[in-house]
Amino acid sequence: MANSSSRYLITVCQHRSCLRNGAAETLAAFQQHQSDHLLVQGCECQGQCGSGPTVRVMPGDTWYCRVQPADAQTIMEQHCTPGGQPVESLLNPRLHQTQSAYANLAEQYQAFTQSQPAD
Repeated sequence: MANSSSRYLITVCQHRSCLRNGAAETLAAFQQHQSDHLLVQGCECQGQCGSGPTVRVMPGDTWYCRVQPADAQTIMEQHCTPGGQPVESLLNPRLHQTQSAYANLAEQYQAFTQSQPAD
């Protein structure tokens, strides 16, 4: 999901459960990077309350979960640069399911169906 855009919008949920998990500090960490090519805003609930603080990066509609202030630098360096890539370790797994997780499940199922039951 490479991104060649030079302008980004980052939204950080500021609703109750995200705030309890440090969303205000996460928002402040992203705001330190605000520039002509980066707009950072707090937002209302994004519906991922069990995974907060939730951060969303546009374009690309990338959702990050459990983002801490220290993660802002990583997201900025790896994702919000020309040709940048999402930070895999912070992606919300409910919204960004990796093929590797399904490939492993498919392999397990195939092995199960091909095995012979013990007599």
